[in-house]
Amino acid sequence: MPITWPATLEHRSLRDNKPALLDPLWRYMDFTKFVAMLVSEGLYLARLDQLGDVYEGWIPKPLKRHYGGFWGQEHMKRDRELRKRSSVERSRCYVSCWHANVEQSDAMWKLYQKGTEGIAIRTTCRSLQASLTDAPEELWIYGVEYADSEKKPTHAGSMLHACLTKRKPFEHEKEVRVVWYNRQRSKSHRKKSELDTGFYVKCKLATLIQQVYVAPTESPWFAPIVKDVLQKYGINARVVQSGLNLTPP
Repeated sequence: MPITWPATLEHRSLRDNKPALLDPLWRYMDFTKFVAMLVSEGLYLARLDQLGDVYEGWIPKPLKRHYGGFWGQEHMKRDRELRKRSSVERSRCYVSCWHANVEQSDAMWKLYQKGTEGIAIRTTCRSLQASLTDAPEELWIYGVEYADSEKKPTHAGSMLHACLTKRKPFEHEKEVRVVWYNRQRSKSHRKKSELDTGFYVKCKLATLIQQVYVAPTESPWFAPIVKDVLQKYGINARVVQSGLNLTPP
């Protein structure tokens, strides 16, 4: 199913969160996860409440000062109800997280690289979108908003907003997310084990993967292995050795 932009108020309010089609995106991971992606021929979507951050999809307590005007009380009531359901709603959201940046990020390497065998997939929003057209799930791509819930409501009465909102200290991540919301958990074609943690959604990896950057380490043997693996899976992507660790001339 193609990436869709539903014409609902919820999605229209997120129009400013849509990344530009030519925006470069990066996915940092260790080599084992990269190979698992190739073997599975898919993009992994993790369940939101399994990402390891208790604030993922968090609904803060509504503050009265945020609710004014004629509909203020109704909006506050709506947000209180969403907060009560949030633990269930968080388990319905699945995401794939990408870093939006023109250049590679030293901070992202340090965050995701394990040992000497880290890689980063470089693509664009357009290629990411095109790679997912055969996925059976209805998927959305949005940029994450970094906000202070003390200053204004951060979820706008919407679990999708909450899924796409993080705290200000994480702003350096510049995150873009592929999102799937499981509306009917009991009727999903996915196995329970997949819904409990995450699953690989069908993805045209040759379309997705434009370049593969190899971690900035002193391991000259690693880049040739990455090239060989890509060739075996029929992916004609350029392999680039990161030069972030090079001694200045």
